Amino acid sequence: MVFVNQHRAAAVALFLVAFLALAASRAFPFMDDIPGVVETAIVLLGAVCALAGVYLWRRKSPGSKA
Repeated sequence: MVFVNQHRAAAVALFLVAFLALAASRAFPFMDDIPGVVETAIVLLGAVCALAGVYLWRRKSPGSKA
């Protein structure tokens, strides 16, 4: 059985949120009805989630060697 550490599981969840934010900012027609500030906030949320996901994915687990 494959062991997945908690950091990588959280990273996958953050990548999913980042992907959904990217899709929401580009694909849905209702985005024309919301203010630009809200659209910018959605894009920034997606970028922050993607960066946090990369950080967690690259982070070493406490029990790993160098």
